[in-house]
Amino acid sequence: MICKISSVQDLWTEWHEGVMNLPSIEYLETTFITKQRSSAQESKFFSRRLYVINYVRKLVNDGIPVELAINKSDTERDRRSIDGFSKWLRSKNFV
Repeated sequence: MICKISSVQDLWTEWHEGVMNLPSIEYLETTFITKQRSSAQESKFFSRRLYVINYVRKLVNDGIPVELAINKSDTERDRRSIDGFSKWLRSKNFV
């Protein structure tokens, strides 16, 4: 996963399509399971990003189109980092 991703749109793209000629996180997860997360720090980093992805998925499951769900999430993220947004979502029990 790329550390410098700062928007939900970029995170969604990295997760589902891959970026910079790297495979998607979704592909890596289905292929290698947890082997790609070799340390506790990497696992925490992954979990925080997954929380944001699951929030977008929840919005989509509630009937919001994917692009609108991503835009809504980025608007809610405001000036927070992806990590900060994940922590904020957890504090609100959104997922």
